[in-house]
Amino acid sequence: MDLDFHLHKIQALSPKAAKIALRTLDRDPSVPTEWVTALRPALVDRSGESPSFGGTDWMTLAAIERPGIRRFTEHFESREQRHARLWVLSLRSASKRHDRASSGESMYGGL
Repeated sequence: MDLDFHLHKIQALSPKAAKIALRTLDRDPSVPTEWVTALRPALVDRSGESPSFGGTDWMTLAAIERPGIRRFTEHFESREQRHARLWVLSLRSASKRHDRASSGESMYGGL
């Protein structure tokens, strides 16, 4: 599950979920810049029809940043908020795997 997977999954996100994901992507220094460059236009396009954030949307953003509060916020999450949170967490995991693979290649000469 790398960049292509997440780029394809953007189309399955609702406009609200894409807006939540976009907000998180813009503030996440752990995602490689080239991934942000590839994903951001698709998220902007997908989130264009999204209404403004409500209270539970902000709770979802907080739950993404602070997993410890997720047990409280998940009771209030809508389906689209959950999809956004899972998409972001999956992207972060893929980013970490990408970083490990990249550092492994440089350490061992790309074997």
